[in-house]
Amino acid sequence: MAKENSRQPDAVQILKADHKLVKKLFDQCRSASGHEKTRLAGQLFSELTIHATLEEEIFYPAVRNQLEPGERLVSPDVENDLDLPEAGQDIEADSLDGMKLEADDDDEESHEEVIAQAYEEHQVVRELIEQLKTLDPGGSDYQELFTELEDAVLEHIVGEESIVLPMAAAQLDVQTLGAAMQRRRNDLSSSLAA
Repeated sequence: MAKENSRQPDAVQILKADHKLVKKLFDQCRSASGHEKTRLAGQLFSELTIHATLEEEIFYPAVRNQLEPGERLVSPDVENDLDLPEAGQDIEADSLDGMKLEADDDDEESHEEVIAQAYEEHQVVRELIEQLKTLDPGGSDYQELFTELEDAVLEHIVGEESIVLPMAAAQLDVQTLGAAMQRRRNDLSSSLAA
């Protein structure tokens, strides 16, 4: 019984906890001012950097390795009255809630596209963070860019939690991935603090 209580969080739990923390930090940054806003933004930027690194180095490669060529993410609840794409058409982001894997011989790289898009979104976030670091947190340019960052991050979170994380929870060894991610997080946190 004691072993169950000391169990490390799995990869999906870690990523969802990161998402929750990032949302909280965005909220706190919006209402803070002066030095507190700068401190919170710095913490937010560090958390986003660590989170992206964990996904890119550990999580996304594991997802890629699990998916077979020809698998793609599709809705498990295809209803006739829903406005879903016909077979062979791309699925719009709005209809991605509750995804599962399904073989599709016509679209062998669609799972690769989902992961590739996540990498692109991370790059956009990195660029926005670098731009924000050069601006005065009290300025209007900073606020506009900060809102752009928040929108990009929140959109990424929605896509990840509705598509990638459910698949990972169902098909990956999330305990082992979680342990590896926690070790890497500790290393990254130490290097960022130094």
